[in-house]
Amino acid sequence: MSIKQEIEDRIKNEVLVIDGAMGTQIQSLDIPKSAWIDDKGLEQEGCNELLNATAPDLISTIHDNYASSGADLIKTNTFGSMGWVLDEYDMSHRAYELTLKGTQIVREICDKFIANGDKKYVLGSIGPGTKLPSLKHIHYDEMYKDYKEMALGLIDGGVDVYLLETCQDPLQIKSAINALSDANKEREVDIPIMVSVTIELSGTMLIGTDASTIVTILEPYDILSLGFNCGTGPQQVKKHIATLSELWNRPISVHSNAGLPQNRGGVAYYPMGADEFQKEQSTFMDFDGVCFLGGCCGTTPEHITALKKATQNITPKPPTGKIEPSIASLFNSVELFQKPAPLLIGERSNSTGSKAFRELIIKADYEGTLIVGQQQVRAGAHVLDVNVEFAGRDGAVDMKEVISLYNQNISIPLMPDATRVNTMEEALKSIGGKAIINSVNLEDGEGKLDEICILAKKYGSALVCLTIDEVGMAKTKDDKVRIASRIYDLCVNRHGIKPSNLIFDMLTFTVGSGDLEYRRAGIETLEAIRELHIKYPEVGSTLGLSNISFGLAKNARIYLNSVFLHHCVEAGMTSVIINVQHIIPLSKMKKEDRDICEELLFNPDDSTLFRFIEHFSEVTIDDDASDEEYKKLSGEEKIGYLLKEGDRERMIPLVEELRTSIKPDRIVNEILIDTMKEIGELFGSGQMQLPFVLQSAETMKATVDYLNPYLEKKEKKTETSMVIGTVKGDVHDVGKNLVDIILSNNGFKIHNIGIKVQLEDFLETLKNENADAIGMSGLLVKSTQVMKDNLQEMQKQGIKIPVLLGGAALTKSFVDEYCRPNYDGAIFYCRDAFDGVIAMSRIEKYNEDPSVGLDEKLAGDLKQVEKPKKKKKIIIPPFEEIKMPDRRVEIPTPPFWGRRVLQKADLDIDMIYNWVNTRSVFKMHWGYKSKGMSKEAYQKQLDTIVYPAYERLKREFKAKDLFDPTIIYGYYPCRSDDRDLYLFDESRGWNIDENASRENFEDIKHLATTKFSFPRQGRKPYRALSDFFRHDRDDVIALSCVSAGAKFSEYEKELYSEGKYLEYNMVHGLSVELAEALAEVMHKQVRLDLGITAKDEGTSLRDVRMNRYQGSRYSFGYAACPDLEASRELFDVLKPEDFGIELSETFQIHPEQSTTALVVHHKNATYYSV
Repeated sequence: MSIKQEIEDRIKNEVLVIDGAMGTQIQSLDIPKSAWIDDKGLEQEGCNELLNATAPDLISTIHDNYASSGADLIKTNTFGSMGWVLDEYDMSHRAYELTLKGTQIVREICDKFIANGDKKYVLGSIGPGTKLPSLKHIHYDEMYKDYKEMALGLIDGGVDVYLLETCQDPLQIKSAINALSDANKEREVDIPIMVSVTIELSGTMLIGTDASTIVTILEPYDILSLGFNCGTGPQQVKKHIATLSELWNRPISVHSNAGLPQNRGGVAYYPMGADEFQKEQSTFMDFDGVCFLGGCCGTTPEHITALKKATQNITPKPPTGKIEPSIASLFNSVELFQKPAPLLIGERSNSTGSKAFRELIIKADYEGTLIVGQQQVRAGAHVLDVNVEFAGRDGAVDMKEVISLYNQNISIPLMPDATRVNTMEEALKSIGGKAIINSVNLEDGEGKLDEICILAKKYGSALVCLTIDEVGMAKTKDDKVRIASRIYDLCVNRHGIKPSNLIFDMLTFTVGSGDLEYRRAGIETLEAIRELHIKYPEVGSTLGLSNISFGLAKNARIYLNSVFLHHCVEAGMTSVIINVQHIIPLSKMKKEDRDICEELLFNPDDSTLFRFIEHFSEVTIDDDASDEEYKKLSGEEKIGYLLKEGDRERMIPLVEELRTSIKPDRIVNEILIDTMKEIGELFGSGQMQLPFVLQSAETMKATVDYLNPYLEKKEKKTETSMVIGTVKGDVHDVGKNLVDIILSNNGFKIHNIGIKVQLEDFLETLKNENADAIGMSGLLVKSTQVMKDNLQEMQKQGIKIPVLLGGAALTKSFVDEYCRPNYDGAIFYCRDAFDGVIAMSRIEKYNEDPSVGLDEKLAGDLKQVEKPKKKKKIIIPPFEEIKMPDRRVEIPTPPFWGRRVLQKADLDIDMIYNWVNTRSVFKMHWGYKSKGMSKEAYQKQLDTIVYPAYERLKREFKAKDLFDPTIIYGYYPCRSDDRDLYLFDESRGWNIDENASRENFEDIKHLATTKFSFPRQGRKPYRALSDFFRHDRDDVIALSCVSAGAKFSEYEKELYSEGKYLEYNMVHGLSVELAEALAEVMHKQVRLDLGITAKDEGTSLRDVRMNRYQGSRYSFGYAACPDLEASRELFDVLKPEDFGIELSETFQIHPEQSTTALVVHHKNATYYSV
């Protein structure tokens, strides 16, 4: 009996227990320094696999302890012994050796137990390594080579079962499975493979794949089990196990961490003890198919002993999962048999069928090909056909580049389409999901079919089968079904491909040629489809639909294709290869149009084709999005259409063609600028979202850049211009840069002079550039005061230039009450960039004809006039009226005093993303708002555009190493005195004596190192933040400063300078929210440190936003402590400058992606305003 059969028999009746963490056990040992010295004399501490050679007795002891604790499967200490991982220690040459020795150690332990009648299995631990192939960190081939070398070491060492664990990328899993399978063949063994993936708190693998999608991807592979380990604790993985149990029809494994990891002073701490762990793990036995349980990070032999005892009398429930035949991208699973049919396969990413796509391939404009793919996703395609082969080019190279981009950025499955086997395999090596291979046939006999079927098995793909044999393309129903049956037999019975993974293309010929041979082409194809599904009900079918109408006029083709598609689906066809935008629902088609199409398809005679052509010679298609409609537009209308679409790929060839018939000056100054004004109106009315406005702006910039050499410089009129900058002390530039983008694309000359701009710099640039206006921008309340001061100084100097004011903190009332009275020049209050366009247009008209006057009122001024706000008075209420919170609370003891710093190496970067407020990212920063959209339409936009963009940026931040987080936080003794809070240096000691008196405090007040003063509310209960701290004895306060790092700002400048406005805005929005996520992480850590968080407190951002916790976080500049200047005192205490985080003269933090806070432990401390 094979090991696989033996294990499968055992798990019918008992739970098999996998051992626990290796790293935790190694860290607990007193390992001599000499054990970390490699064969070159270099110290390699941290390379645990090296210990297999230098300290085998210590590693053996760990394995022996786990075997003695009751574990049935003992993992080898080989998690990172792949060549590319060991290369980081300059030890890749020892990959086989360290794997072999690690396996031999466990083999010896297991044999010892087996000799005593206790069957144990050597479980070969194979980790994911440090690189993700889907992000192009490493090529599939290199990963495959090193995994195979590792597998040979495992086999030669005596492994019983492979365990691919902590998997983070489906493409990595495919590479490993194929390497292990080939190693088995080479050594002539049949070692089973277990696969265990890591699901993050986000609900997906690191690369973005969820549980149902990984089932689709791995379903074609012959693996023993699928399960989850690491990443989270048992509680968090439970819902994903439920999904697995519902869909997976083979054994399931779970070896969880001992709870969610916590950061205890820079060290990972796992909170679950052995008893709690076994209780949680045991609950997985309620799910069908779960039969392997074990431990991961933080678990010990004690955990495994408890788990073994708890499960030794439990009989696993057999697997009952069922999955519908499906395919998948990295991110989503799509059923092959759609309800309603058909599955729509987009055909535009095809160099054979699309001239535009072919030209992109010829230019190696791979980013341009991605735009074509994304447009098809937005149009509603379920799958994308991708064909890059073109004479004179290396198809394998082009396929690798295009598919790699699509794999990362396209949310729907891919169908690589190639005639050459090497091109097809290069595509499959870059696809993490489950693809469809297009295609296989018998034109060259069975040899090539065998090659393609082997690829389908190897890469877990579905397969399109064309009804072509050695004679040629099948023309009749009988020939189509005969060839289909022959291919079915070869695929299913020779190669073991499941029928549900076969999709037959029954082919069709055009009925538009007039050739008598093809007059019945449609009928033969329909009857073949119908008979195929009767004979083989499990298979799918498809058709290159447009072949039926080849040679006819474009409008006529769309009608005929649409009618033929309807009948094909009625006949049972499950999918169709089509331009999704070129289908007309029959309900929108006139009866006479449908009738003439059906007559040509089903009842043709000698005159039918001529009548069909004549009928459609005057028929137009009422479809704004169709190519036919586009082609009917005039040249000027096409320019406007493409600008609104943000389609620069088609725009540049268009203006190249039109610049000889339309003057480039007119294209720029009239057509483009007028269209941008329309876009502004669409944005203002909520009919166009910001991301699409930015796409249009990018297209505008690219078009103007292209036309610039052809503009008539001499005749060109002087542009109306503006100097714009963020005011003194303000580092926020995204809003200001968006104004620059929009105004520049509306024909105005913008002199963008950056951030923290002094007034003299505004004025100097104004003079040097002879500009017509100044634009002052600022995010913070403090910046509005700077604007007022600037205007007062300009008034003193006799300057009356028009000024545009804008920014998040600016209000109409502030402009009316404090700005206009202090300046005689025109002041425009601009709520957004498009108000700026209106203001600059008025300035332009005024410059041309001063008699028209200069109307300063914009949309924001037309609202009901706000009543001037009265200046707040400082309230000093009678002491007896101040309602103090109960301060007789237990004061928590922090785990340390003073400052502690956590940087990138100390933090779980992936976990931080779980705290990102995606709603804020998507709606506030990125501008994807749901206004004017149905709930379903908005959700589709999120699923197809927004979430994929979010996941792509996460991967890009990692690949470019942009996210460089720093968390600085600390605990300090403190006492309150009315509105003041005094902080003491930790060296003074902590005085929590119950008998300490207020007089004692007066005696030591002079020892305080820092004092914060908080304002009181001007109404009852006259609250001040200091009220939540003890005044009679020492209390404790937590201070923090966090930053996402300076790399984001540099990258944003790069994107901005390259005209990548949409990407610039998206990177900035997400990076800012990452700083907020870091603040949430710090906040949670402080609550854990102080013991003021419930043990079962949720880990979601929603819990925090709902205030479901004790220990509120406050930041200077906000409601409870509005004095931004107090940030200086916090900086004096924490000294963030040591880590490149600085405070400006106006108390703003740089990098911008940073924030500070203080945490108040009192249970009644809530958010309020003064």
